[in-house]
Parts: sequence; C-alpha cells; structure tokens
Amino acid sequence: MKRVLVFFAALVFILASNLAYAGQFGAPEPTAKEGKVALGVGYFHYSGKFKPKDSGWEETKATSNQAYLQLGYGFMKNAEVYIRAGGADLKIPDFITDTDITNSGPKDFKDGLKPFGTLGIKGLFSISNSFGIGPFIQATIYSGYKDELSYAELGWADQGSVKTKVKNPYEINLGLGAQGKIGEVIIYGGPVAYINKSKAQIDVQNLTTGNSATVSTTYKEKNNVGGFAGLRIPLSKSFSLEAEGQLKSRFSFGGALTYSF
Repeated sequence: MKRVLVFFAALVFILASNLAYAGQFGAPEPTAKEGKVALGVGYFHYSGKFKPKDSGWEETKATSNQAYLQLGYGFMKNAEVYIRAGGADLKIPDFITDTDITNSGPKDFKDGLKPFGTLGIKGLFSISNSFGIGPFIQATIYSGYKDELSYAELGWADQGSVKTKVKNPYEINLGLGAQGKIGEVIIYGGPVAYINKSKAQIDVQNLTTGNSATVSTTYKEKNNVGGFAGLRIPLSKSFSLEAEGQLKSRFSFGGALTYSF
C-alpha cells in the first residue's frame, strides 16, 4: 500500500513541475479543526473547453488565472465549511471568427482580474488511521467580463466597434474524495461531477452606416464528469502546503498555503 502511495505522490509532483497552469477542492480532511478556523491563500490556473447552445457559434476554450483568500470553519468533527474571495481574469482565444464581423482574422477575448466568490462544504469519514473518504460540494459565482475591439482592429473601412461580453458565469462541483496518509502527508483524489455555464454576447455597431446588431448564446463546459488528485504537505504544526491537478474538459492546476488555528 505504501509503495502505491509513494508512486502516486511522485506522479502528482511530476504533473506540478510540468504544468504551470474554480479553485482546488482539497483533501477530504478539513484544514480547520472542530470549533476553529483556518486561513489560506491560493492560486489556480483554470483551462476548459466550451460548447454553445445555439448553432452558428463555434466550440471554444477558455483560460483563467485565479488568486484567492480562504476562510474555513470546522463546524463539527471532520467537517468544514469554507468561503473564498479573490480575483480572476479570463481569456478566450479566437472568440470572434466570423468574417462578416472582422476582416483581419480571428480575435481573442480578454479581460483582467474581476472579483469572484466561492462557498464550499466537505467532510471526512475515517475508515482507518491512514485511509478515509469524504464528499464535497463547491459553488463559485464569477463577475461578468467584457472586451471591445475598434474598427481599426477589426479591419473595417467604416468607423465602429464590436463589444463582447461574458455574462453570469458560474460553476458547481460535486465530488467524492479518497485520501491516504504517509506519516502526516496526505495524498488524495477522486471523481467530480460539474456544471460550468455562462452567457456570451456580441454587440456590433457601425457608426458610419448607423447599423447595429446583437447576438448571444449560452456556453457550457464540455463533459460533466472529471477527476482530481492532490497532495497536502505539513510545513509546521499549523502551516500546510497543498497542490492539486484537475482533469475535466482540459487540465487545470493550483496550490494553496493554509494556516490552521
């Protein structure tokens, strides 16, 4: 059993060193003890593939860099509720490809850090001193994003602009984690079911002719089931470092440093 855990730990570190990429889920074992709190700071690089609800739109991919602070509270033994607040950017390569809109090739969508918030709850059922399982649910609401391209960027002879928006993005994850211990080091992983949706809107305005048009659709992340794996390493009695990889429609990766009171 220990050989399997050591191999799994090595695999997690290899992924972390080669992939510098909705935040991580963490080990089933709470960071906050019963009746106490835990504070953390984290970074997560998200990457996903999305498909549109309506025809005339193309499948696309999106990436996001997310930095956050987390507050966890152990409301009972081996159970924790936590909240996160932070900022996340958004980039969608080749968001506009329609030659009726742009004469200068595909255009990316990008916007800087915007606030987001996360609420989660998880727990651990200990099967032995070195093994346990636990469910979790985590929901995140993001800010809206927008970008604007001028007529010069679009290759138009006329004056005008194209405003692109990503509205009401949200993500819900429901999963079951299993964990094993080598001393105080926790290695964990498991399956997760998820839904990630947002509305995309394009507003085209030609100031020369006075014509304008608005089109929109709903985008949903491809697939509904994925997996995750991670490693929690104690740095001291109170501090711990956690690294995690997630495989959904694409691979995402993050890490967090936590102080438990």
